[in-house]
Amino acid sequence: MTSNRHLFLAYSTYTSDRATFDRWYDEEHIPQVMDTTGMVGAQRFVLSETKPLPGVLPIDLGHLALYELDREPTDFREEVKQMLMSGAMVLPDFMVQPFKALFLQPVSDEFHGNAWDPDGLDERHLFFAWSRHTTDESTFEKWYDEEHIPQVMSAPGMLRAQRFRMGATKPLPGVEVPDLGHLALYELRGSLEGFRAEVKRMLMSGEMVLPDYMVQPFGATFMAPAARWSPAGR
Repeated sequence: MTSNRHLFLAYSTYTSDRATFDRWYDEEHIPQVMDTTGMVGAQRFVLSETKPLPGVLPIDLGHLALYELDREPTDFREEVKQMLMSGAMVLPDFMVQPFKALFLQPVSDEFHGNAWDPDGLDERHLFFAWSRHTTDESTFEKWYDEEHIPQVMSAPGMLRAQRFRMGATKPLPGVEVPDLGHLALYELRGSLEGFRAEVKRMLMSGEMVLPDYMVQPFGATFMAPAARWSPAGR
């Protein structure tokens, strides 16, 4: 079973002071985006100070605005495109262009941990695990859903996990689309340190084994919240 939770990841860097950037994003930009079709909510994140896991390739694409939709984002894309082209939505000069963005479609259902609380997303931290493989898709998906994610979900503070791939929606005009492969997105409550320590322990002990068909090193990012979760319609 696959949920219909789609993601739009908008990565950016800026030249202004942090307060000016935060104020524009929270008071102007996100409220505009919240009025688009299919929008569920948004939250901003920054790179966490948590050390990378051993043997991974750390990926830092800058500040992240994560937008969650309840459908394929074709209408969302068209509405944002029209706002940008009409001048109704303006990206300030302090935003470094081009920014990087990804439309992601779900390829698994959601996995919920014992700490799952849909009303407790404000303080969630994120672990992005990007990967590629050399086996057939059914073998890869069976290992991920039946073995790997259940192991990771046993770590402290797990809220939710889900797998995604690049969506079919055309990119927005003028953005760069990083090619990062398959994404397993893990959401955690509070600090990432306990999660990192437990996953490292499982890897070092051999309790968690990455199959030979997983291309090494995989890319990964720990991210911390920079703003509260902003539900659409609030």
